[in-house]
Amino acid sequence: MEQKALDAIKDAEMILVGIGEEFSPVWVNPEAEDRGESSSSEQEKETVTDKHGASFQEECLKSRFYESIPEEHEVIAAYNRLRELIGAKPYFAVTMNTDDLIYRSSLERDLVVAPCGSMGRLQCGEHIVPAGEIRDAVLKTQDESLAVCPECGRPLQFHTVAHSGYMEEGYLPQWEKYTKWLQCTLNRRLCILELGVGFQYPQVIRFPFEKTAFFNQKAVLIRVNSKFPQLAQELAGKGISIRENPIHFLTEC
Repeated sequence: MEQKALDAIKDAEMILVGIGEEFSPVWVNPEAEDRGESSSSEQEKETVTDKHGASFQEECLKSRFYESIPEEHEVIAAYNRLRELIGAKPYFAVTMNTDDLIYRSSLERDLVVAPCGSMGRLQCGEHIVPAGEIRDAVLKTQDESLAVCPECGRPLQFHTVAHSGYMEEGYLPQWEKYTKWLQCTLNRRLCILELGVGFQYPQVIRFPFEKTAFFNQKAVLIRVNSKFPQLAQELAGKGISIRENPIHFLTEC
């Protein structure tokens, strides 16, 4: 099945990539571990650490964890392998992840859209600013009152869809570019490569990708997921289902 997927990528004229939560490093709050709250499995860790109710300082720790991941990390290596497989073909990538690791790979930033936001940025409702210096000051002093917008002085929160008041304008220009690119894929040999996308926000990647595959008679959907690789019945003969961790799939192929 893996070889069939690689052949489909090779035969394609254009590549549409969807990146999901299985493509992001699992973060565990070190303070929770110190309190004996660490989970016994990776799946349980995801349930504990990905909750929307995390405190601002917990999110600061998570943001710094992502930023400190080394260049040789397997996730970045998998992104680089993906870029090798794409080669010179036109492509666009949609990522659900907020870890920003995709931007540290060889994939072109201008061909990536992240509609769920970024743990590397903060927002106040009017402005979006880099998180780095403010985040580090909060962690150093344990004083969350330092998290104020340098432009207007309003309180800041992380720029992710998990928060109310999420500023969609942070990604909308790139989303518009993506939708225009997608229009150009009709009646082209399109390989839709979906990597580790679950059901957290299925309306962003999972369902639209299935719809694109259904209406494009020349499209092939490759769904790589360790938990939910199933394909819709309507895509019989047009899809490839692989039950595997997408990072391992790329780094070992």
